[in-house]
Amino acid sequence: MSDEHLQRWEPLFPWIEEQLGGRIVRRDRQGRESGGRYAWFVDLEKDGELLQTYVRGTRDDSFSYVDVYSTRREAEILRILHREGVRVPEVLAFHEDPQAAVLSHVVGEDNFNLCTDPDERESIVEDFLQALVQLHAVDVSLFEKAGVFLPKTPEEVALNDLDVWQSTYEKGVKEPLPILTFACQWLRRNVPQKQVDPVLCQGDTGPGNLLFHEGRVTALVDFELAHVSDPMADLCCVRSRDLYTPIDRFPERLQRYSELSGREIDFETLTFYNVKTQALVPMSLAPVMENLHAGTEHAEWIAQHVFYLRTTAQSLAEATGVALEEPELPAPRPTRFSHYYDMLIENLEEEQSPAIDDPFLKNRMWFASRLARHLRHGDRLGAAFEAQELDDMGELLGKRPTDVREGHRAVHQLVLDSGPDRDAEFVQYFYRHARREEALMEGALGMCEGAQLAPLR
Repeated sequence: MSDEHLQRWEPLFPWIEEQLGGRIVRRDRQGRESGGRYAWFVDLEKDGELLQTYVRGTRDDSFSYVDVYSTRREAEILRILHREGVRVPEVLAFHEDPQAAVLSHVVGEDNFNLCTDPDERESIVEDFLQALVQLHAVDVSLFEKAGVFLPKTPEEVALNDLDVWQSTYEKGVKEPLPILTFACQWLRRNVPQKQVDPVLCQGDTGPGNLLFHEGRVTALVDFELAHVSDPMADLCCVRSRDLYTPIDRFPERLQRYSELSGREIDFETLTFYNVKTQALVPMSLAPVMENLHAGTEHAEWIAQHVFYLRTTAQSLAEATGVALEEPELPAPRPTRFSHYYDMLIENLEEEQSPAIDDPFLKNRMWFASRLARHLRHGDRLGAAFEAQELDDMGELLGKRPTDVREGHRAVHQLVLDSGPDRDAEFVQYFYRHARREEALMEGALGMCEGAQLAPLR
């Protein structure tokens, strides 16, 4: 991360000492586990004792949704939940510019994949479902003063969160993605009409966004995407997180939530919210992808972007009953640069990375080697994949585009002009497109590598 990006955070630390009345004795920048935002573990010496805190800063400006789902809003939600007895960190102080919440330290590990004892895993998942039911039982009217919209109609319940994402996405990109144009259009055409009692949804809930210790959940964390909606929306977030932090036997978890909450699982509604949940990831990342620079978590954002393009296409197929056909992908063709990429990756992964002790810098090297792997695939497969993409778009448009950008613009407009009668055709194309994009990150997808959506039943 460049000095320019970090310097704006320097005034935060003397402010923390002033607010909390102590002297900072430890300040460690969090790496990938921060979810891509600025965050630190900060310990203070106060009255002869150690005060441990976690400082959760805001994301950079390329994440356009932070104008609505701000860190200030999240801190207010956490304050309410903490008062209501929900297991969340306490907000100790809030810094306005740049926005950062100073949170109490909570004992616990956040990487559920490191928990390998079957009995402990079961205990944690059971306790998480109980914590989720407790969260969903909080009176939603309490959150209105925190700037949380309270929906009234079925349309508002289903779409209020999508309204935020779609509007910030459309303002944040120069080149709309046809699959997201289609997903938004499909969601607005297929709103569940059943009246439900909405709840506060965490918006990104599940393993990875909870802390656990000795078989119990010590805190639910990360409420930046919290909003009031159908509880089925949060269950779809659990399914999404299950992709790379598996909780196993997902249909059983749905049934257990139903038993604990007294709510019936509505599978038709689940498929609707699953499309929305999967589409929101590339929707949030599309502006980021147009503004990548060396200081970002570039390889991770590329990986998540292309991975969730694929799961969005699969979710649309699930919701529309389309049987997807696997595309035939061409074999890699070595070029005169191929050996250079092999050398670069070997240098990064076998020489440089093992010599780095600093966790944050080691994480940065991991991004660099993944980016190199992506470029190697682009060198060997890019031309063939582009030809397939142009052929595919030509089938949709009735005329083969001269270049990919022109073709994507034309498909975007075609989606806007088309009705439901072309849904199956579009979904098949979007899946083929996504599979090509994902193949270009093979071996560099990180935790997404090889992941598949769990069955609902």
